[in-house]
Amino acid sequence: MNRDEFEKSDGDVNTGDGTYPKSADSSVTAKDGEIQDQDTNLMSAGSTREVAYPSLVGSRLGDFQLLRKLGRGGMADVYAARQLSLGREVALKVLRPDFARDNDYIHRFRREARAAAKLNHPNIVQVHDVGNVDVIHYIAQELVDGENLRQSLDRNGVIGTEEAIEVLVGVASALEVAAEAGITHRDIKPENVMRNVRGIIKVADFGLARMGADVDATQSNLTQVGLTLGTPRYMSPEQVQGKTVDTRSDLYSLGITVYHLLAGRPPFEAEDSLALALMHLHETPVPLDRNRALYNSDGEPDLPEWLIAVVSRLMSKLPQDRFQSPSELLDAIRNEAAISSVGGLGVGTAAATIRLQRATDRARKRVGRRSVAIAASILVPIVFGGLVWWWTNGRPRKSVNDLLSPEVVTKADSVDQQYITAMYRNDEAAWRSVMEFFPMEDNATNAAYHAKATLQLSRLFFADGRLGQAKILLDSLLQEANIDQVYQALALAQLCQVLDKLDRAEEFAQSRREFQTRYGELQINNPTAQRLIDQTLNSEMRLTLGIDDS
Repeated sequence: MNRDEFEKSDGDVNTGDGTYPKSADSSVTAKDGEIQDQDTNLMSAGSTREVAYPSLVGSRLGDFQLLRKLGRGGMADVYAARQLSLGREVALKVLRPDFARDNDYIHRFRREARAAAKLNHPNIVQVHDVGNVDVIHYIAQELVDGENLRQSLDRNGVIGTEEAIEVLVGVASALEVAAEAGITHRDIKPENVMRNVRGIIKVADFGLARMGADVDATQSNLTQVGLTLGTPRYMSPEQVQGKTVDTRSDLYSLGITVYHLLAGRPPFEAEDSLALALMHLHETPVPLDRNRALYNSDGEPDLPEWLIAVVSRLMSKLPQDRFQSPSELLDAIRNEAAISSVGGLGVGTAAATIRLQRATDRARKRVGRRSVAIAASILVPIVFGGLVWWWTNGRPRKSVNDLLSPEVVTKADSVDQQYITAMYRNDEAAWRSVMEFFPMEDNATNAAYHAKATLQLSRLFFADGRLGQAKILLDSLLQEANIDQVYQALALAQLCQVLDKLDRAEEFAQSRREFQTRYGELQINNPTAQRLIDQTLNSEMRLTLGIDDS
């Protein structure tokens, strides 16, 4: 892998000793010499320089004889070693010399060991010992004979319902023990969840763990040099924002992980970590069963509604909308037969939404089959064509979703849940419900969702050919003073698309100039927002707007 590929990847890095996820755990699989070390993501942005250090293979550290090198991460090298007093093989994580001279890193290294050593559970990779010989600091931990779930996904493809349940129960059981000890993992992802040869799920790498209210003395220093804790592909919105996290953040990451394992791809994908982080904050994933696209003999999605509802709730943007503890998640899974009807679990609405979406998809298929029959009897619509045109002339055209979905939309408990419902339905009534039930004047969160719903509805109108209505919506959004600059720029971009379609050359030119001005200002004053806009606009829109792709 060359330097550019390394910098762009959020997955595996081939070091020659095996395949190591770029920011995975230092717990080790004995199989194929593969390790995962989360510390790799502690390197400064853009740093890909490899530094050669003397191998310790063959040497002895206290009670441990080092047998072979398994790999390296950003802070440590990992060896297979034999613990002489007990005659067992372990994974020995050795702090690299450049970090061993820094007390902050030594503190963090020891803290990792303390955090993991407090936890004793079959679903957690066990830490056996921590120590140092002179200036060489090490952690000895369980050597797992098996593979991590990312490796399994690459090797065997997506998992099924039973395997998903095993992962959810295994990881939730581990997190339950950690939560009771006041520990948050902060880096749950497929690379850090392992399955040993006996099929037992094990959570690895408590290297990012935070023990209760323990303040990380290295945090300010790490932040100053541009380092990031966690893996952006699986990080919770609050973790992305640098807020205090708790076990609900781990549950969010678990939801993203299981979605990835079931769909074969994560819910959010982008070329760089910053774009991924922004997607966790602002974007809604494609429904799980649509991304999975596997069906049973009846032509129905092969995942049960309750499982999709559980994953959906785990991925809620707001912590209060998720399961509030691993124990609550375990209770929900163990009572899966009643999940869709037990309001107290909070997944009934999600399951009902999934049923509605599936009914919509079935109806679309029936519409497609029906169109074939209509084509075979083409004379009938010709005879009655005049009557049909007379009856429909002047009436606003409705999309298939409008026809299939009920006009009345129930108010959800929160604006993000309302937005998710609208995303599943994707009809006018649903998008307007976000704006009407949660007025933008109430708070900044409502204002953001109001803007996103307006943009989505205008896109729906544009796709249906209702250009005048799309323009009215966009003009209204642009008049709002408290709308974020990103949404204003996106509204201008969309308005240019509408005006171009309407052949309003003068208005198009004016809106295009306004967009280019706004875009140029963001490039200088808010490059993060400018990059988010770049992720949103396709090549055709960029050409229309006159944005240079170079």
